Amino acid sequence: MEWLSDFRRRAGDGVGDAADEDLCRLYAISRVATQLLLRFQSGRADGTDYPGPEILVEGYQLFFESLGFHVPEAKEFHPFFHEVVTVEGVDRIVPVQVTARNWPPLMLGNMMFARGGVAISASTTDVVKEIAERSKMYWANRRKNRPCEDQSHGWGSNSQWRTALRRDYRLANGYCYNIDAEVSLNDPDADVWDLDRDTMIELVRHRCLVRAADNDVDLYPYRYSYLERTSADAGSMS
Repeated sequence: MEWLSDFRRRAGDGVGDAADEDLCRLYAISRVATQLLLRFQSGRADGTDYPGPEILVEGYQLFFESLGFHVPEAKEFHPFFHEVVTVEGVDRIVPVQVTARNWPPLMLGNMMFARGGVAISASTTDVVKEIAERSKMYWANRRKNRPCEDQSHGWGSNSQWRTALRRDYRLANGYCYNIDAEVSLNDPDADVWDLDRDTMIELVRHRCLVRAADNDVDLYPYRYSYLERTSADAGSMS
């Protein structure tokens, strides 16, 4: 708890420096959240019938609040705060709406630690239900409801713990995604693998695809960062 408090103070209202050891410790804590969240998911995407620990959403929130995390105000859907669990498609142009909250987002200071899971209603031109609900979730170690991948996968029981937590920050002028990555998608000439630049931005923001099909190709979004400037439509999918 003291270490978490110190890490939060170091960042202040901006983005603080983080050593490799810091990011690995944060990742280890995130694996606890990943395990607890299994209780609020359904399916066998992880290959097991294990339902997760017997815990309520309130218990999940109270546990992490006791460690110094907090639940941010996030009434409108935004991929910085939310991951899509289920979608109700609407055949007209409407704003994306949160219709149910499966679990809350958690932040450490202004750093996103674990996004909340939500059900949404959205125009079918903005969100494709079959893609948004079933596409691979990157930067995620385990999910019951969909395939997932993080950079610990494929390593042995010791080496996987050298995985770094992805860092996203809410700042006064916008949202920073995956700030420790080497290539900025804000550069129109960025060297992007696998996908066109706009689709990679979609993937980095949502950590999965919500509109574009991946055709079952293994993608590699880990090398990309993105800064989304705050605007009047910050709660939209754009």
